[in-house]
Amino acid sequence: MHGHFEDDRRVDRRHQSDRVAMRLSLAEAVDLGECPPRLHRWVPASLFIRLVQRLDEIHPAIALYRDATATEAWVRCTPAEAERLADLLGHAVGLAEAPLPTDGASDGPFWQDTACPSWCEGGHLPEDAYEDRLHSGGLHSGGLPSGGRTLIDLLLETAAEGIPEQLEVTVAQHYRSTTARVHVIKSEQAELRLTPAEARTLAAHLLKLVRAAGLPVETTWPWNPIEGMTVGGDPAFPCPHRHPWCSGHNKTEITEYRQLGSHLLHSGPITSIPITTSSSPGSIDISINSLTDRAQPLAYLQLLGGDGGAELDATAIDQTIAALQFTKKFLLEAQPGS
Repeated sequence: MHGHFEDDRRVDRRHQSDRVAMRLSLAEAVDLGECPPRLHRWVPASLFIRLVQRLDEIHPAIALYRDATATEAWVRCTPAEAERLADLLGHAVGLAEAPLPTDGASDGPFWQDTACPSWCEGGHLPEDAYEDRLHSGGLHSGGLPSGGRTLIDLLLETAAEGIPEQLEVTVAQHYRSTTARVHVIKSEQAELRLTPAEARTLAAHLLKLVRAAGLPVETTWPWNPIEGMTVGGDPAFPCPHRHPWCSGHNKTEITEYRQLGSHLLHSGPITSIPITTSSSPGSIDISINSLTDRAQPLAYLQLLGGDGGAELDATAIDQTIAALQFTKKFLLEAQPGS
């Protein structure tokens, strides 16, 4: 879903899927800076996931990016590693969502009023700072999948001092919190903190991309310009997302979409309704519009010659139809002799 051209730069000579975006509620917002002037300097932190296969690679990799400004992946993993990560996340969610103990702490420090969860490795001290009063532990309890290993060696990452880059999944919970969180830690340094719901969602996205990585290669989709079609005055190419209703995109739109923070607007005509405006003929053009990160396409109404339009979802279309039917009934009843 990336688009290819004969004059692509070497870095762009790759197969690349559409990205999956997740908002991260436990991460610091991303500072985009003051220049150039922006409507919003701070944007919510996100995790982006996509399949990427470079020109010289036999199999695709699953790449995770920490935010839309990233140029390099935070983690690149094989489908097998991604599947393993999804298993560990599912196990961590089970631990994080387990009911908390209600019995008192028999030998805990003065600030601990209930016993530790079953997965907590203990080690609490009376002098622990407030922010360090955490229940934390690995995933060794509760029937860990795949032989009990909690570390994932990342074969596609560069080893440091002979030690491979690794991912580890752990669970942590502040003693005054009602909910645990799931940590994905890269080589004991950079970490990703997730709510249980976010961890479950990430696992589902990873498994979906793992399945997609095993699909047969599509070799029949054309990448030559569509004969007689233009977009913005430039030749139109087939939609890289393969939407049958999309009129296509010009080369600039497709190449700009390769950047992580960019969007691709799909649009396709449905019908044109003749109208009259100020005694001049015109039309209301109805099309289907959809952004790459939007779940559902919307109908778009454009007044020919106007300076704007309106997007309608399914409910708004029903309301518009009902309003037009009511108006038609009113007009018929208001005719002389009715």
